[in-house]
Amino acid sequence: MSAVYARLSILQSSDDPTTPVNRIETDLVPPSTDGSKVIITSVVLILLTALWTYLRLWSLRQTGRAFFLEDWLNIGAVVTFYGLVATDFVMVLLGGMGRRIGELQDWHKTRFLKSIYARQFLYAASLGLIKTSVILMFMRLFFGRRFKLAAKATIALTITWVLLTILVELLICQPIQMNWNYQISGGSCGDQRAALVSVGVLNVVNYIAILALPLPMILKHGAEIRYKIATVCIFGIGILTLVFGVIRLYTVLQIDFTDVTYTSVQTILYGTSEVGVAIVVSNSPLLRPVFDRFFPARRLENSGWREKTSDTVLSRKRKSTKSSGFTQMKNESQEDLELGNMGAHRARRDTHITVGKRPLSRDDDDDCSVHRIVVTSETIVSRVKGEL
Repeated sequence: MSAVYARLSILQSSDDPTTPVNRIETDLVPPSTDGSKVIITSVVLILLTALWTYLRLWSLRQTGRAFFLEDWLNIGAVVTFYGLVATDFVMVLLGGMGRRIGELQDWHKTRFLKSIYARQFLYAASLGLIKTSVILMFMRLFFGRRFKLAAKATIALTITWVLLTILVELLICQPIQMNWNYQISGGSCGDQRAALVSVGVLNVVNYIAILALPLPMILKHGAEIRYKIATVCIFGIGILTLVFGVIRLYTVLQIDFTDVTYTSVQTILYGTSEVGVAIVVSNSPLLRPVFDRFFPARRLENSGWREKTSDTVLSRKRKSTKSSGFTQMKNESQEDLELGNMGAHRARRDTHITVGKRPLSRDDDDDCSVHRIVVTSETIVSRVKGEL
């Protein structure tokens, strides 16, 4: 495309002799089958993201963890996502998305183009916030100088993608009104398809970087519960949204800008699903209190004594921290607190299990073959010097 913006060609097709004579005259466009798919998908994603965000906040309250920057970014992503969904409703009900271009009035097309223009900013902001939130969560879970540098580089890549998406939308047409009104004199536009593809490719690269970021740490610490939880998050946010991102990139290449209201439906569907699923999956690692409430761990009771031919000493360490104080651990299953807050106050709990002869009780005969299991537990509390 040279001086004419690709998607604005739909306005020039109004006088096409093949255009149906009977057009939709109402201000509100009845949804087509494809338009109904967009609305249904948007409603389902609204409910899912609202539920998972509520469960995230409830879980934070149950564990008493402080509200971190990553949590605020997640809430910001949800708010901007709802704005994105609102543009989807506008495109379907007021812009005629899902309908053939010849069925619509010029004012329908203008509304559609304005909605697409606003949608690109909301898409970049919401997805950028959720990506940054996930990376910050990784930085709180994993340690090491190299990992910190890699995480910061990935955040920089994410910010670069967001800025590129916004700048492309702002600068590809000058003046900005050319995005929906091609009749402005002296205006010019670039190639929208090429711009969308370049942004989409960088988006996929960004997903791969986030997916690969904590893998070395997970392989090193894969036996600990919090790293297992993080693994679910990594593959969820990395694979599911990566798939949606790749499919969306493919559908961009299939758009016919002379009939964009009809051929852009799949791109809109996968774009909305990409952001919605990213929000749902990124919240899931924080929902352990929810699963503990509805699927409580089975406790072992009245274990029998077993004889051992040699003494065995097992040691396990647990760490639990909380910015406002310690959390009481009533049983062993509660020691693995959800993504423990690494603050100034620290408690280390060491449990030692020793197999040997058990002391005689009134119910036992004087038999030296009777063995015992001795369990001792100590908690070491420390505070970082100079911090409260």
